[in-house]
Amino acid sequence: MEKKEASDKKNAMDLSILMPCYNEEYNIRECLGRIPKMPWSTEVVLIDDGSIDDTAEIAKKSKAKNTRVISYKPNRGKGYAVRMGIEEAKGRFGIILDADMATQPEEIPIVVNPLFEGKADFVNATRFFYAMEESSMKFLHQPGNRVFAILVSMIIGQKLTDTLCGFKAFRIAPFRGKLKENMWPDFELIIKAKRMGMRIKEVPIHYKKRTAGVSKMKTFRHGYSMLKMLIRSMRRDY
Repeated sequence: MEKKEASDKKNAMDLSILMPCYNEEYNIRECLGRIPKMPWSTEVVLIDDGSIDDTAEIAKKSKAKNTRVISYKPNRGKGYAVRMGIEEAKGRFGIILDADMATQPEEIPIVVNPLFEGKADFVNATRFFYAMEESSMKFLHQPGNRVFAILVSMIIGQKLTDTLCGFKAFRIAPFRGKLKENMWPDFELIIKAKRMGMRIKEVPIHYKKRTAGVSKMKTFRHGYSMLKMLIRSMRRDY
């Protein structure tokens, strides 16, 4: 971990908020506005993942401080967007924030605190501690999420309750050049964090239904894709 610590210290900021976005023109301005003031130097790296609406333009015109917009086409997937954000980030630590605000921007400090307190290198948020807002998660998604959490927990040898929650925070440096998944990056992030000897901690957050726009999650198609991604992530050479 000493080399990783030294690499972290070279970064210009404390925290990079990584926001992968695809067609979130109705949410992006509010999401940026709800990011709280924090005691750490902070930047927002918004990755416009091939949107065909005005997501990038609205983000560029927002008054959010220390916000950079990375835009490309075509759409390549959340994992690709997160990877782009990690490579561009200037922070020692990073946190993934979904623009739909189902996970609350105001709770960023709760998720990143264990990193700044030196109690963890990777923080996984869980949506299953507090009661969820009605209609925030489809009925079949809850048991599906719990099954995946059991499988990932068995693989890493540590109990986690919600491995598909997008709210994840981590040391930036260890992940540079290490990620390959283009779609959902959750399993790869957790499994590779464990393999790299990172201390993983889980913290509870509140989960609400998105305020606008359409969910990108398709129950059966993406569930099958996630199973294949989990199998790929288990390979030592992946």
